Amino acid sequence: MDSTAPISVSELTAQIKNLLEGSFQKVWITGEISNFTHHRSGHMYFTLKDEQAEIRSIMFKGNNQFLRFYPEEGMKVVAQGRISVFEKRGSYQLTIGKMEPAGLGELYLTYEALKKQLSQEGLFDQQWKKPLPTFPKQIGVITSGTGAAIQDIIQVLNRRAPYVSVVTRPTQVQGEKAAKDIIQAISEFEKLNNVDLLIIGRGGGSLEDLWPFNEEITARAIYNCSIPVISAVGHETDITIADLVADLRAPTPSAAAEVAAPHIDDLTDKCITFNKDLNRAIGVRLEQYWQSLDMQSNIMNLLHPGMKIEQNQSTLQILSHQLNHAWKNLIQKEKTALSAYQEQLEILNPKAVLERGYSIAYTKDREIIRSADSVDIGSSFDLQTADGRLTAVKTENEEN
Repeated sequence: MDSTAPISVSELTAQIKNLLEGSFQKVWITGEISNFTHHRSGHMYFTLKDEQAEIRSIMFKGNNQFLRFYPEEGMKVVAQGRISVFEKRGSYQLTIGKMEPAGLGELYLTYEALKKQLSQEGLFDQQWKKPLPTFPKQIGVITSGTGAAIQDIIQVLNRRAPYVSVVTRPTQVQGEKAAKDIIQAISEFEKLNNVDLLIIGRGGGSLEDLWPFNEEITARAIYNCSIPVISAVGHETDITIADLVADLRAPTPSAAAEVAAPHIDDLTDKCITFNKDLNRAIGVRLEQYWQSLDMQSNIMNLLHPGMKIEQNQSTLQILSHQLNHAWKNLIQKEKTALSAYQEQLEILNPKAVLERGYSIAYTKDREIIRSADSVDIGSSFDLQTADGRLTAVKTENEEN
């Protein structure tokens, strides 16, 4: 495309918008307020100017509701904002997010610079936050001895956690020497080593009033403190460097006391529940022990020598009874067999045959004569009868 070709007004304005808004997303500017208008919508419209130039500015309701002062015509301020282009009019303006009177503005710039530095160093990182004790016995409080903050903390702790002992260390919380006094108080508590938790705070105030809690030495002292620290500085909208570096930030001193220790009623309920659970657990464990004891007792009884002797005696009696029974059966069996043998012997006994009227012929040599031809005529032989023996002579052969 020819670089000399004309473009539309909207195209040019869009290019300007992209250029300006991309280059000035966050700027700090000092100037004097003029043409100030607080619209009924809540937005503020005005011009920031110096001797040589001016820029139209707007601060929307969502941001200006947190201002600590009310802007006035001719007031010098320090503002943070971004450049935005209003395309329909072809104009640019400063959309402001934060603003302070010129004197305080310098403090605010210092605050922002320190916050950025400490954040880059990692002092705000969650990984360095120490956990608060679950049941603190003694809590140290660093605040003004005459302000409302100390009274609020003590009253809340007495109501919620009367079991907690409160140790106070009155300090300056405002002025040039306040930061050093706060640091000294932290050091004293660490040396005493008699508290489980520290609450450091004061009531709300202006940026100048709260400045001791925005100083670098205070931040580093809290970060390096070996005791867990709750920061409770100002009201909910006041966020100090101390809040960011502490282990826990509470919006008010009263809120710090609320989170510092659990309510005694909650502890009582937990104790009751724990007692019930403990009794239940003990009961279950006792039942297990009783069952185990019964099992062990049974095992011991089984392994006891007396039990072994009784078992062996019982076994011996059974075996003896079985042996006697088997012996009797064997004897009876043998008797029966013997009787059968006797009957067979009686049947086969030659004497029994002789008693039935038979006789046995023997030669003189006591050999049984089985054939008539085995004895010669005229030879003598013996006849055995049931009641005696006869001698006979063969006189003749006689066939059957």
